Amino acid sequence: MEDKELEQVISEFVGAFEIVFRYDWDYSKAMMGDEEEGCNFIEPGLNDEIDNWGARGTLLEKYRDLIAAMKERNMEPRFPVPFDRIDPKIKRVW
Repeated sequence: MEDKELEQVISEFVGAFEIVFRYDWDYSKAMMGDEEEGCNFIEPGLNDEIDNWGARGTLLEKYRDLIAAMKERNMEPRFPVPFDRIDPKIKRVW
């Protein structure tokens, strides 16, 4: 992946993130918690991630594009806290 492509997936992800968590926050708060049992926001376990909340579907699509670009470049996320402080029942994906 070229730098221009990486810039594009990062820009698209940040745009989708901003819509869900800043500009459409009231609706996002109302929709939180509609995931299937045992699932989470990133992996909601829904047949249609866009149904009644198109911004979430776009955010998840752009997130997955960004993850693919990062993996292609052997990049890993930098967590803001040590991962061992996270609930040990949560399986680490990275």
